[in-house]
Amino acid sequence: MKKIFRISLSSIILLVLSACNLFGSPNPVAGETSVVRLSVQTQNGVSTFSKAGETIKYNYLVTNTGSAHLAGPVIVNDAPRAPTCPDLATVGNGDIYLDLNETVTCQGSYAITDSDVNTGSVTNLATALVGGVTSNQTGVTLALGVAQASSVLTLKKTASSQTYGKAGETIDYVFTLTNVGTTPLGPAQFVINDNKLGGSVPCGPDQTTIAPNQPLSCTKTYTITADDMALTTLINTAIASGAGQTTAPASTTVTNLTAPATQTPTNIQTATPGPASNLTPGSTIQHQVAVGEWLIQIARCYGAKFDDVRNANPQIADPDFILPSMIIVVPRIGSAGKIYGPPCITFYTVQSGDSWTSIAQRYNADLAVLQHVNPVTLSTGTVIKIPLNSAGAAGVVVPSTSTVPTNTASPNTTSQPVTFPAGQNTASLAGVVSPNQTIQYVVSATQGQELTINLIANPNEIFIGVNGPTGIALKQMDGLYQWHTTITTSGNYFINVTSALGSSLKNYTLQVTLSGSAPPATATPTATPTSTPPTPGS
Repeated sequence: MKKIFRISLSSIILLVLSACNLFGSPNPVAGETSVVRLSVQTQNGVSTFSKAGETIKYNYLVTNTGSAHLAGPVIVNDAPRAPTCPDLATVGNGDIYLDLNETVTCQGSYAITDSDVNTGSVTNLATALVGGVTSNQTGVTLALGVAQASSVLTLKKTASSQTYGKAGETIDYVFTLTNVGTTPLGPAQFVINDNKLGGSVPCGPDQTTIAPNQPLSCTKTYTITADDMALTTLINTAIASGAGQTTAPASTTVTNLTAPATQTPTNIQTATPGPASNLTPGSTIQHQVAVGEWLIQIARCYGAKFDDVRNANPQIADPDFILPSMIIVVPRIGSAGKIYGPPCITFYTVQSGDSWTSIAQRYNADLAVLQHVNPVTLSTGTVIKIPLNSAGAAGVVVPSTSTVPTNTASPNTTSQPVTFPAGQNTASLAGVVSPNQTIQYVVSATQGQELTINLIANPNEIFIGVNGPTGIALKQMDGLYQWHTTITTSGNYFINVTSALGSSLKNYTLQVTLSGSAPPATATPTATPTSTPPTPGS
């Protein structure tokens, strides 16, 4: 009898321990979910690199946001960075599980290659795996940056042509180095590293000395390739170095005349797009960004939810700034509306007798969105952008005003003109930017003028970008705080300052120099200040 009692008691204890998951891995009960979230950061907030061989260290934060704890180990896949994760028994509460809201930090590293320097950027994509659950895919992009912030060597870069139209065509790039210091630089061999020209290009003879304020110029010819013909624009970035100095990057943008989105628009009388019969509802597609497109319109084009598109593209730091030729992942197409497929926009030359309403009806465009992205007076000969098939699309919100920036800034953008002091070509503007906010400065410039910007702020806390009159990004949003260009097209230029890290307010000072002729007193602002969070309304 006692033996039977002992066996029964042991069985009961075993059942209790099993129910409490004290043995083995836990199994979530019905209704529980396990969601692993991954975020990737560079150690010390590094956002740029400067040379081959430089080591970039990464932190991978893996968090369990579900309602069931997950058995270790934690594994992060991000070749060739080879992240390593600590044993869960050595972190947190010391058990072998990643518990609810518990975070573990893994680490990896990467050595910059010559190819990275030539490309001008490094992007990684990582996923985490815990207890059989796979995380979101995410990563960070680093840009070719300034190796020496105190450099007295400056670089100006120009192209012999602003357009190209066939493979085999040549473009001459002129690089002008200037010693802005007070003592000579050299003797040394000064070199140019350009991501399109490949390798180091000598500038001037060996053992050259550059006196204060003395320029040193050199020219390199580039031949348009077949791959370039598949691009909308050819953007390349260069840095110069020598005598222990390294310049800030200088970029040029050359437009492909054969790209459909950049050709002179023709007057199309009927809307050309129709149902995309080759696209399967619910599937995920990859979309190559064309000139003039913005993320919300791309989502509408495929009948997808904007939030889904935003979340599927963690490589985009700011959804208001996407570049031509970028690849955008569009998941669950058709989940929010009809699938039309590309083209998502077109351009139209206004004819006599046209009205906003007649144009909107002709292209199945939402009237409010059409006016929102074309802050112009409707007159014969004016070229406007058409958000194709946006009428009745999910997420269309009538803007509170029709005065908006030509580069389609979102509703959380505050815009203001740059005012130059009387008789001066430089304006110094102090500002404060809050999290998830963009401050946009508008400068009216004419062809031939020189535009120089310099942002003074804590490194890596703020990103800055520049868009031209047509909306094309001349300077991608990044942590490079110095930039210069020669104006090739007269019109409004948009300098965008946005918070990059953290949840606190960021102080900065923006210095804008416009030389070559007397600066305007002001530039016409093209956005209405608002604190409304971004919504898919344009």
